[in-house]
Amino acid sequence: RVLTIHGSSDEIIPVQDAHEFAKIIPNHKLYIIEGADHAYTNHQDELSSVAVSFIKETIDQNKGTAS
Repeated sequence: RVLTIHGSSDEIIPVQDAHEFAKIIPNHKLYIIEGADHAYTNHQDELSSVAVSFIKETIDQNKGTAS
């Protein structure tokens, strides 16, 4: 599984790039943080929350498939 978190106001890497990645990367989840810039200034809590949730989901899914 792959997670891309991208800020909608990123001035370094256009948000459209993240949408393109989502089209070509298998098993990909894209999360756009509205208003976030490249450094996620003022959006650190949301960034952390999304990443931790994704990791927990992945661990839970892997527990179900472990033999």
